[in-house]
Formats: sequence, C-alpha cells, structure tokens
Amino acid sequence: MKELILSPFVSDGMIIQRDAPFPVWSKIKITISFLGKTYEANQKDGKWLVTLDPVKSGGPFEMKIKLDKKTIKIKDIYSGDVWLCSGQSNMELMMQRLRDNYSEEWDCFKNKNKKEKSGSSSSLIIRQFKAAQEFDFSCERDDLTSGSWLCASKENLHEFSGTAWFFARKMFEKYGVPIGLVMTAWGGTPIESWMSEEALLEFPQKIAEGRLYASKAKRDEITASVSKAINDWENEVKRLDLGIAQKWENMDTDISSWKEINLPGDFSDFAQNDHDLDNFCGVIWLSKDFEILNKSSCKNAKVWLGTIVDADSVYLNGAYIGSTGYRYPPRKYAASKLLKNGKNRIVIRVTCNNGQGGVTKDKPFNIFSDNETVELKGAWKYKIGFKADTRPGEFFFQRMAMGNFNAMIYPLLKYPLKGVLWYQGESNDSNANEYAKLLKLMIEDWRKKYSRMSNNILPFILVQLPIWKEASDNNEEHHWAILREAQMQALSLDKTAIAAALDLGEWNDLHPLNKKDVGYRLFLAADKTIFKEENTSPGPMVVKHEIKNNKIEIYFNNCGGGLIQSCPFVTVICENERFRLPVTISEKDCIIIDVSKAGNIKTILYAWADNPRDRQLFNSDGLPALPFKLEIKPE
Repeated sequence: MKELILSPFVSDGMIIQRDAPFPVWSKIKITISFLGKTYEANQKDGKWLVTLDPVKSGGPFEMKIKLDKKTIKIKDIYSGDVWLCSGQSNMELMMQRLRDNYSEEWDCFKNKNKKEKSGSSSSLIIRQFKAAQEFDFSCERDDLTSGSWLCASKENLHEFSGTAWFFARKMFEKYGVPIGLVMTAWGGTPIESWMSEEALLEFPQKIAEGRLYASKAKRDEITASVSKAINDWENEVKRLDLGIAQKWENMDTDISSWKEINLPGDFSDFAQNDHDLDNFCGVIWLSKDFEILNKSSCKNAKVWLGTIVDADSVYLNGAYIGSTGYRYPPRKYAASKLLKNGKNRIVIRVTCNNGQGGVTKDKPFNIFSDNETVELKGAWKYKIGFKADTRPGEFFFQRMAMGNFNAMIYPLLKYPLKGVLWYQGESNDSNANEYAKLLKLMIEDWRKKYSRMSNNILPFILVQLPIWKEASDNNEEHHWAILREAQMQALSLDKTAIAAALDLGEWNDLHPLNKKDVGYRLFLAADKTIFKEENTSPGPMVVKHEIKNNKIEIYFNNCGGGLIQSCPFVTVICENERFRLPVTISEKDCIIIDVSKAGNIKTILYAWADNPRDRQLFNSDGLPALPFKLEIKPE
C-alpha cells in the first residue's frame, strides 16, 4: 500500500540527512508519528507534505504514518549523511566487479551477530538507495517510480557502487555517522542527459534532440526497429557460422590448417597477413592447445582472459565454461574439473560488431590455480566462422539530453543531502570543448532546484578523469586532457572540490579497478571542503609562475611536506618548436624549468594528454600534481 502513496525513497532502512528538516510527500492526507512528535500534513502543489523536525545522528528509528484507517510502519531508519552519487559507469561499477581485488571488504562483516547481519544494528551503518534507471523527455517528474534501500552486509555488498562504498567507509570510520548513498549513475551517459531544459538553454540543439523522444510511441518504434535489426544480424551470424555447424569447440577438431595469430592483440594488427582481418566483423574462432603435467595442482582452476571485443563464448576441452555479451567486463570463468593431465584445449568464439575486435593487451590472460599458472599469451590458431557486415548500432535513450535529469535527479533534489559525488565525463569525449560550460551550468542548476527545500549550497565533489589509451607526449588536442581542465574550472564555484585520479587509471580499460583510492580521494576532498579538515587534497595545483633569468619557477599549493618527483618533464611550446624539458624541485612547493634553449615561449604543458607520459610529480602524501596548461606572456 505504501508504494502507492509515498515515494519509494521513504521506506524501510532509509537514512535521512541529519540536522535538516525532512519532507515526506504523499498523494493523500497523512499523519506521521516520529520520535515522540505527531505531524499533520499540509496541502502543497497538489500533494500533501509533512516536514519532520531535524534529527541528530542516530537510530534505528521507527515512523508511523496514518492514512484513513490504516497505519504504515517504516522501520530501521537512521539519521546521518546522505550523498547523491551520479554520473556514468565508473560511478555505477559495483563491488562485485572488484571482489577479486578487494576481498577483504567482505571480511568486515564476518563476525556480526544475526541481528547485525539483518542490517538493523550493524557496526558499519552504510546504506545504498538505487533509483530505478529511467528517463523522461516530457517533464520533470515529481517522484521516482521505484527504488529500494539496501543495507551493507556480506550478502549485499556486491551490489554497492565501488567508488561510493570506499568513500562511505572512510567517512563512517572517521565520523561514526550513518552514511546513505543515493545511486543514480548510468553507464555511457553524457552530461547533457543529467541536465534540465532550463540548464541547457544555451544549447538549443541538445534540447531539441531530447524533445524528439518525448513520445512513447516514437520510442517504442525506434526500440522495435533497432532490436529487429540487431536480432536479424545476430541470427544470421549464428546461422551461417561454420564453427557452430562443424562444432569447432570440440577436442577432435583438426586445427592444424588454421592460421596463426599472436594474442593478446587487436585482430586488425594482423591484417597485413590476412586481409580478412582488416575491420573484421562477424565471428572468429580462436584455439590453443596446452599441456598440464599435474592435474591435481589445478584444483579450483580459473580462466582469466582480460577483456574481449566484442562478445565471447569460451570452451575448455569441448565443454562450455561461460560467455560475455559485450566488451567491457573482465572475462573470468571457472575451469571446474575440466582440466586433465597432458593435452588440453581452450577455444574462444569471438563475435566482432564493428571492426574493432581483439583481445585486450596487458590484461591477465591465463589459466591458474593456487599451485599452477598456464600463460595463454603467444601463438594461437584462428579460423573465421563467418564474415559479416557491421552490426547495426544500438540506440540508447538514456544518452539523450534531459531524460535522466527529469526522471532520476529532479525528484531527489527535494530531499536534504550532504553533497553530490559526480564521476562522469568519458562520454563527452566527442564534445570536450563544451564540457566546462556544461558542467558549471549543471552544478548551478541542480543547486538552484535544490534550494526549493534548502537554503544551503549543495556541495559537489568531482572525480577528475584518469588516464586512458596508450601513453603519449603532451598534446593540446587530446580530449581527455581538455575534459580534465574543464573539471578543474568547476572549482571556481563555491563548495566544489575535485578528487585527482590521473594515476589511478588503466591505459587499456575505461573501467579501472582501483576504486578504493578514488573513494579515499573523494573522502579527502569532501573532508576538506565540507568538514573543513586540513589535508593536501586534491594534490599540488599551480598557484603562480615567475620568469627569472631564462628559468620559469612554478609554485604549487597542497604540497604537504614537499613535492616529490621521479624524473618529471614538461612540454614547452614556442613559436615554431616544441621542447620536452626536465623539471627540478627547488623548494618544497616550487619547480624550476630551464628554458634557455626554448626561445619565445607561449605555453607550458604538464600531464596534458589522454595518457600523459610525463606525470611523475606528487606531494608528500602521494597525491599527484594536477595537470596544468600555462600560457606564458612575454616579459
């Protein structure tokens, strides 16, 4: 019954923001009993509103809501700090993906008694509310349609956002205050999908594009058309794949005449030897024989294949062991009891959608147990099962302007929050030069709409994008460098902070696994900005520069005990030349660049590339110097 009259946000296990009035909206008139007080609803904007008095940190509490002749009880309520966590896949990425890297996080729940395991009295009072992933292009919704609170426990931790979890745990460990995480992230979404029409007034083309999808009939038509095209392609590929018809996964398949390829690697890297691999789409079968000398040493063996573009099905000694349908998740499959003494064979059926197929380099690519590891890198055999045209593209409504804001953000801005954690930017790679303006407009708009219920400025803590792609020299045109600078420009807004993550990325993965340090740096940024604690977050940032005797001195803040270097370089851009020059630390907060050979200097770049080769400057706390681009004026 309560789902029909109350927001799903107001439900068992919820955490409300401490020291702030808390609104409860209803579709009918209600009376609430909470902490010894009784509150009568007042009509507002066509609904009924009860505003509860501020509550100090604590719990668990119970709330009784009377409507007509019925009473609803909402149990296990805590008062603490509530954080809105939004952005795209790196915010959304769940602890399940990180379990092999951070198994100790599950250990903190091992010794809890039965009452604590239920979540009602846990020593780690951390909850996550995951809003339903929905969009609306017609209007700003008054409320969420669904969602639920989840208590952190050994059984539930895998569903928590990794970034948000590590942030919340540090916050709880320091302050002992219950932490609520409100998750609204959605993979692959650009910033404009999280912005209101009002915020996008300077971008009428984006508004017009979003409005195109206000009609459900039109969306259904697009969905049906796209789904049919993709299904037709996949069915044709499956029907015409010789490997399926001839069962190439089996051990008795003769692979001696198959061509050879070195893996990991992109299939197109071998196009000079086989033109069929140039922009290959369709199905390619990969096969490798290997020896096991002692089967008993392979108990509980696992197969790790890194990531594969685009989809795969894997067979070990003819038996199917698993599949993954898209390119990003790590391929981790159990080998069970399939390994045997002597010859073994692994076969991977790879479906390539758009000519970018391959096995990602510099990822785990082996079969291993506690006692033995079989490396799979090197020579493999391959044969094309079916060569196809490019697979029809998918259509993602959630990536269109305004939709996610209307359905997932606007309804939550009526609740009191401690702040916003924002991890996004990757999907704005193609319009990086717009991002600085878009980000500021979004922050200001969220704050404006949040002020309907609060006079406080809503704090924003941003994650600066990590490295991406192969390492390169500094380059002013690189989009991720431009996006990082755009994120830095948002610091001109009050109560906005950043967590530097440049060194926490992986060149070959859009979803780097080190979310623990990302969460910790978000904690440092929030602790400094909101709680006014002293620390060196986000890391060394340029505050000024001076030119003296053919040397440029650059001064930083947030250096702690001093700057630390490991052979850092900067790029100096002159009228017609570029120089890569070494950096020397002269004081704990200053570096010196000898530019006597550089001539008429215009720009100095540091860590300014998608994956900058030169990024070796840190402070004494291990936080990296943030990328910078200095325009040098003639003396």
